[in-house]
Amino acid sequence: MSNSPWISLVSSIRRRRAPDARFFKPVCLIAAIDLANEDLLSPENLDTEAILSRFRSYVSLVFETRAEMGWKPLWHLSNDGLWQFHFHGPESSSRRFSAYKPPGTKAILFDHFEKLVISPRYRKAWKEKAERLVLRRAMLDILVKDDEGCRQFARQLFHADLALHPHHWPSEAEVADALRLSREQLDLFDEDAAAGEIVVVEAERVPIDQYHAAEPVVYAPPPTMEEIEAVASPTASLNSVSEIDLAANPRVDTPGSPASAELLEAPDTQIVQIGVILQSLPGNSPKGLVFALAAYKSELEKRGTRPILGILANQVAIIDAEYNSSDAIDWLPPGLKVALFDFFRCHQLLTTYFPFISEREEVIARIEVDETKATGERLIRPFRVALDMATAAKSAGVATSDVVQFMQELKQGAEVLATLPNDVIVPEIDIRGRGVTFPTPKQRLIGTAIGFLERAYNLLGTSVTLGTATYVAFAQNVAAVLEMLKALMHIR
Repeated sequence: MSNSPWISLVSSIRRRRAPDARFFKPVCLIAAIDLANEDLLSPENLDTEAILSRFRSYVSLVFETRAEMGWKPLWHLSNDGLWQFHFHGPESSSRRFSAYKPPGTKAILFDHFEKLVISPRYRKAWKEKAERLVLRRAMLDILVKDDEGCRQFARQLFHADLALHPHHWPSEAEVADALRLSREQLDLFDEDAAAGEIVVVEAERVPIDQYHAAEPVVYAPPPTMEEIEAVASPTASLNSVSEIDLAANPRVDTPGSPASAELLEAPDTQIVQIGVILQSLPGNSPKGLVFALAAYKSELEKRGTRPILGILANQVAIIDAEYNSSDAIDWLPPGLKVALFDFFRCHQLLTTYFPFISEREEVIARIEVDETKATGERLIRPFRVALDMATAAKSAGVATSDVVQFMQELKQGAEVLATLPNDVIVPEIDIRGRGVTFPTPKQRLIGTAIGFLERAYNLLGTSVTLGTATYVAFAQNVAAVLEMLKALMHIR
């Protein structure tokens, strides 16, 4: 069932869980599904206390000390896009909380939201019991493949009506075998199954010894290099003197037409706004924030209403990460908080006028970053080498100064992200009526670099006009950097 409505949601939950509480999201979601199956939840106004109570009942039998923490996954599942908190006022949702700066306590969260609703993207599927059971089984599949605590919950929750009766739980081996059996059957028909790209779901409860495979959910695999290159923004091109240069992606970076007055004014508004922010930032502001704001402003000054969105998006990710990963209360005056809020709002407005940006976002969001490698010096090094390479290439007349600046901006981004936590959540955002799950900052950084360099490498390798040793050496250096970047992720 490759067109399952749950594909991106399950992929997000599977990849983005707290290292010390990997069972939180799946168990919280199963609690909500079980309540819905008992006709105890309305998708238009979810009973949050009922969800927390059911979470508490489930978790207390396995990890009693974590049973009162259900509000945490309740919040973070909103960042995966399943449901949305409706707040009493815009300040509560847009300025107080974010994907990077969650509420610190249950009381803080519950004092500010009005209701919790299933996101429009998933509401139709959520209302169907069979679809909810598909999603429930996907959560069990996540649990059974994880650590010891998660596997214990897979035992407990395999049958909803036995969840509070430990003596009747199936063994870990029985649960694992039941799920494995279906995957092995599917291996006969789908070459991706052996690579773990299929999560099996069960439409109805059946005894384990009578288990039969239900229709699978096939999750989108990591993108190929060709897919990443196709959505590169910026992409690489050859200018009139055969230098590698930055270029807009003809599809991704093309705005819709006709351009409205709002779109025409947005770049100038942002330029002025950023100028005010940069002049007003206190001396103890994060350096990465300053660099990213300046880079965003520079791109708009160069290209106005036809910016390269990949450059803007990268800088927004750095700005948001810097702002939300530190305690802004200590360094940011209240007036600047409002200015940054307006900056993010204006960026989202600008993005909505580029209808094909969602194609890029969906490809980049499928990149599987290896978090054991993409951190610290190991993340920074490929971008430092790329900057050195671009600087040398400019001196040799092979690349432009814009390429050097672009690589400098990527390196600065890597230096910021190298110190951030692994589990970075990016909420779903609506673009022209389509729900789009945006890439994490690391996915975006790595994907942007690879897309540009892959295109540059292919240009150097196919152009008959680039026959000198300088171009050959540059192509070899680009290939070396690409291998360093590929080592930070899982590709096919």
